[in-house]
Amino acid sequence: MMSVNPLKKILWLMLIIPSILTAGITGKIQGQVVEAVSGEPLVGVNVIVDGSNMGASTDIDGYYILIGLSPGTYSIRASYIAYAPMMITDVKVMVDLTTDVNFELQPQVLEGELVTVVAKAPTVRKDVTSTSYRVSSEEIEALQVETLSDIINLQAGVVEGHFRGGRGGEVMYIVDGIPINDSYSGDVPMDIENDMIQAMEVISGTFNAEYGQAMSGIVNIVTKEGQDYFAGKVSTYFGDYISNHSETFDHIEDVNPLAINNLQASLSGPFLSIWGISANFSVMARKSYSEGYLFGQEIFLPRDSSNFYDPEHPSLDSTGSGDVVALAPNERMTVQGKITIKPYSKGKVNISGFYQTREYRDYDRQFKYNPLGNYQRINGDYRGSLQYTHLFSAETFLTLNASRGYTEYSQYVYENWQDPRYVPLWYATGTGGNGFSTGGMRMWQHRRSNEDNIAKFDFTSQITKQQKVGLGMSLKQGNLWLHEYWIYFDEKNQVNQPPDSSWYNNMYTHKPIELTAYIQDKLELGEMIINAGLRYDYFDPDGQVPLDFNDPRHSELRKAETSSQVSPRLGIAYPITDVGVIHFSYGHFFQIPAYEHLYINPDFEVSLIQLEGDQPPRGRFNSMGNAELQPQKTVSYEIGLKQGLTDDLTLDITGFNKDIRDLIGMEVRDDIYGGRYFRFINRDHANVKGITVALEQRGTPGGFGFGIDYTYQVATGNASDPNEEWVRQQADPPIESEKKRVILDWDQTHSLNLTGTTTQAGYHISIIGKLGSGLPYTRSSARYSNRIYNGEREPMTLSLDLNITKDLKINGLQLSPYIKVSNLLDRKNTKDVYDSSGSAEYDYDMSFQNYRGYGTQEEYYSRPDFYYEPRKILFGLSIRFGGPK
Repeated sequence: MMSVNPLKKILWLMLIIPSILTAGITGKIQGQVVEAVSGEPLVGVNVIVDGSNMGASTDIDGYYILIGLSPGTYSIRASYIAYAPMMITDVKVMVDLTTDVNFELQPQVLEGELVTVVAKAPTVRKDVTSTSYRVSSEEIEALQVETLSDIINLQAGVVEGHFRGGRGGEVMYIVDGIPINDSYSGDVPMDIENDMIQAMEVISGTFNAEYGQAMSGIVNIVTKEGQDYFAGKVSTYFGDYISNHSETFDHIEDVNPLAINNLQASLSGPFLSIWGISANFSVMARKSYSEGYLFGQEIFLPRDSSNFYDPEHPSLDSTGSGDVVALAPNERMTVQGKITIKPYSKGKVNISGFYQTREYRDYDRQFKYNPLGNYQRINGDYRGSLQYTHLFSAETFLTLNASRGYTEYSQYVYENWQDPRYVPLWYATGTGGNGFSTGGMRMWQHRRSNEDNIAKFDFTSQITKQQKVGLGMSLKQGNLWLHEYWIYFDEKNQVNQPPDSSWYNNMYTHKPIELTAYIQDKLELGEMIINAGLRYDYFDPDGQVPLDFNDPRHSELRKAETSSQVSPRLGIAYPITDVGVIHFSYGHFFQIPAYEHLYINPDFEVSLIQLEGDQPPRGRFNSMGNAELQPQKTVSYEIGLKQGLTDDLTLDITGFNKDIRDLIGMEVRDDIYGGRYFRFINRDHANVKGITVALEQRGTPGGFGFGIDYTYQVATGNASDPNEEWVRQQADPPIESEKKRVILDWDQTHSLNLTGTTTQAGYHISIIGKLGSGLPYTRSSARYSNRIYNGEREPMTLSLDLNITKDLKINGLQLSPYIKVSNLLDRKNTKDVYDSSGSAEYDYDMSFQNYRGYGTQEEYYSRPDFYYEPRKILFGLSIRFGGPK
């Protein structure tokens, strides 16, 4: 806890410390220029980035440094009187890394002579101090994956979004230096399109002090800027799921070539060049739709009313069309663009915009034959940012960044709660809750919006040849609004909302503030690299806390206290051979809990009666937020070796350990009226340890590139979910909380990833394979009395994807037809199982239940959603035009 004084200190520091560049979006080039014959350093050589105003002169020892370069591929030119100018092409710059480019200048013999050399990327980057995966736009295209998540889940130690055994929501996603996570849930509200990614870094190990609000990893994305030439791309694909498992996936044999379809276009180029001012643009738009692989039938409509309480004489009311209906459809629209303006030689302005909407439904087996009774879900995300960069010199530059993000989410059956199509709850309970819905609908309405306004400024300067220092600060002001309520019918059969004083009607607005400051130092001491940093975070939740937890509803309230913490970070890389590096890193990482855990149940209401019906969309009955939740903490360290085996083949071995404290859990409390409620507190803990082994063969033109990595890890803790204590208390009898660490729900002990790419005779081929040992589950059944938490394992999973593209040149256009096949082997990979059997096929507990309802008991317990998607085949075509001349 802290008073307001540290806030004043931070504001004061923000006024007096000059800061620049938004960290994590640029790289550095350095090197030495010498005389080719004698090897003597040349002083005052002009070294410039070809086609730009960025350049430097060599010092007395012939050294030069260029910082603040966006990731990409460059040509570097060195020129000096009486020497032939030299150009080194294909120089790769990566985020946060140094690229060495050295020149040996020859005496000039012929006027206009230019020596050109193609750079060769180093086998091992010697300044990488922790585990990270960097991928360029060219490499993304070679993999031929559909989405950003496809790339992320290929990284060692990542299991369905969980980085190295952490909980979901512990990864920060950053686009052009700005975090984009939804503060309410911690989720990522938008998908960055692959065609707009210039470079991406996935950090699954420790990370530097400029990164915060993450305990498990960072996904850092830099989007494309427009170039000085026009280039564009139009692409489309279509397809469907083609599977032999019709016994599991209903209607999967009904192939519809347009069940999955996509259309997208991108264009970039210059649009202004006047009075020394130039401006380029890059824009793309995409619309996609997928029916998914889970289907039902519209046998019933929500207005239908059936009754199965008397199995001998059921009452059946069916007015549905009988049409086959997708139960988990997904439609998405995206527009993304960036304008880059260079108003003068040492300045640059980036204006970025992002718009994305998504309409979808989540699968709910209850509504297999009454699909319109399930929730509609609508998500929108709108973001804009302004980034200004000023280059003071080749060693120092400034970037100011301001952004505004707005996320909105709605969940309902009908948009208007007074819609006449709403019917009383008993329409949905005619089967007693253990059969398919034959009428009625879900009765909650949930709407929320979150606006984040962010101001950032950071300073980076290469103060000596060996030392680069960065300072940065940011201010984030949130504006979170939520309203959710349960719809019911009163004694007059009139539709109503519960009163504001009810647990079943909640509304709030909060404006939390986050302040951060950091200092990061990179020392290049000969062969050894040291990354050392310190980060400070401050949080004001803008919330209230009851003084009396025995009667929280009527208690006086006080303002929630603020919190702060300091996070040290250290990383070291030390070469042991010309192509071998040992790296070690250590750090403390904090993360403010998702806002939903701070503010749920804002009036601190405790209901004595749980009404019949479903739970609220993002909560549990009588759960209660806590605005004084402290940041969750991870102390992590790793040690590893990266060794070049050949010029293009590397081996990486890394061991890691994470000690996780103050995770969000629940405490159980009783009020003076006999009500029981569940309040979020910092109580859970976990530990993750493991080792990764990765072998990578860098691809060459006409050759073959591959990557294979294996991860062994053990993730243990006292609970897998913040709501786990609530779930335990609903059992009969209640299940006692775990006193010791147990295996966590996402603990995949063994995982293996494989990628392979090659280009042959104009064909681009990529193969992606994933193998994972089974996830844990808790065996429980009416037939068994012994319950060991996560003591059993689900079956292993195996998937193989194949992508083939052919390039054709026709009248200045590049036409590329392609085919993408996911789950090539059409394997039924288990996503979930019945606790009684350990199988997705059957439930032992069926024999202890009397089924009443539409269809058969066997059909009701058939769960296609317990499997990952079957084989999917897409056919597509992309057309490219323009490009450099």
